[in-house]
Amino acid sequence: MPYEITVKSRLPATMRGQLEALLFFNSGQFRMRHAIEATIERYGIPELIEEGGWLRVQVAGVPEVQTLFAVHEEGGGARPVGAVVYVRDSFEQITVVHIGVADDYACGGRFGQERVLPRLLQQIRQVARRTSGIRHVEVAYRRNRLRVATA
Repeated sequence: MPYEITVKSRLPATMRGQLEALLFFNSGQFRMRHAIEATIERYGIPELIEEGGWLRVQVAGVPEVQTLFAVHEEGGGARPVGAVVYVRDSFEQITVVHIGVADDYACGGRFGQERVLPRLLQQIRQVARRTSGIRHVEVAYRRNRLRVATA
């Protein structure tokens, strides 16, 4: 049965448990533990907020964060398989402050060929191109390695 990966800016509240698992109980977090801790210290802890039947991610230390979700849709069902939380850090820069990718969509996973994280980051680069003044996109988890892309 064919499936499709779509990118969305919001998720229905019925996906709360799946999104919590993706963002907060991700088995791959140990690989980036120190970077995640540093990012949380700088930006704050992400939390899920339900409004009008929809979920959004809020970060305590940052007003106006935005989130993109990768959703696996198949046979009338859907589940979130990736999420990136980002903020306009300055006039010229968007920073991705939190990332979650389902194990089966991560590199080496059953659906790893779908390249969920690169697809989500590409969507953020497209947002940056459409936003006046943005010249750079940075991933906070990679800050120590100076991985900055031009928008």
